[in-house]
Amino acid sequence: MIARRDSPVRVVSRAELSPACFRLSLATDQPITALPGQFGMLACGDLYDPLLRRPFSLAGVRREGGGSLVELLVKQVGKGTGLLRRVPLGTELRLLAPLGNGFDLSPAEFPLALVAGGIGLPPVLFAAEMLAASGVRFDLYLGAATAAELLEVERCRCAAAAGGGELVLATDDGSRGEAGFITAALARRLGEGAHYARLLACGPNAMLAALAAVGREAGVEAEFSLEEPMACGVGVCLGCVVELADGRYVPSCKEGPVFPSSRLAERWWL
Repeated sequence: MIARRDSPVRVVSRAELSPACFRLSLATDQPITALPGQFGMLACGDLYDPLLRRPFSLAGVRREGGGSLVELLVKQVGKGTGLLRRVPLGTELRLLAPLGNGFDLSPAEFPLALVAGGIGLPPVLFAAEMLAASGVRFDLYLGAATAAELLEVERCRCAAAAGGGELVLATDDGSRGEAGFITAALARRLGEGAHYARLLACGPNAMLAALAAVGREAGVEAEFSLEEPMACGVGVCLGCVVELADGRYVPSCKEGPVFPSSRLAERWWL
């Protein structure tokens, strides 16, 4: 198990990615090791308002000297994320990471299929860049409601090309890439004879539910990084529980956030 750290971090850069989303880069003097699919709990300021840290999937972690650079992709949805969008560069915050478990990135006979919907991209992008660096084959499927909401497209394209695979884009309104849901684009390719060892995905629950059905029909194992609301990130508050196929309820932050779809209760996806 990778040990988590409560690290002081400095905001070193921020870049706008869409009308609602931005990239935040955090530097720390402490070494942090993480796997794609793991997450961190970030303080949104140095005061007690907001009191609780916010959970973010890690979009990338790399060593820099004796420390680390952590990348987050953030969607502004409320007070905490709004503060992060305005925080001055150089501000010191605190990040508890890495938390939870990650995707299975081991090589297999067939390529992997990585699927991201909207702001579900961070763990998928992290996985894509790690797989590309290690020579594991994959195709990357990226979907969003509109072209303006497709994030880090060129970065995704470079990762897919480096991994010897294809980047497939889809938008609900057809403004870029294929028209329709990204799950339909994947299902169509599977129907045309594409073979994948595993599906690794993060996105809205409706997208994951559709992927669970696609995976079952194609006989392909699927792993999902869930986006359940979290208050503590360490299994204390029980605000992020999910039902498993065996009837148990478990905190996503401790037993996930990555779960094989076969472990999840079928009715959870309805």
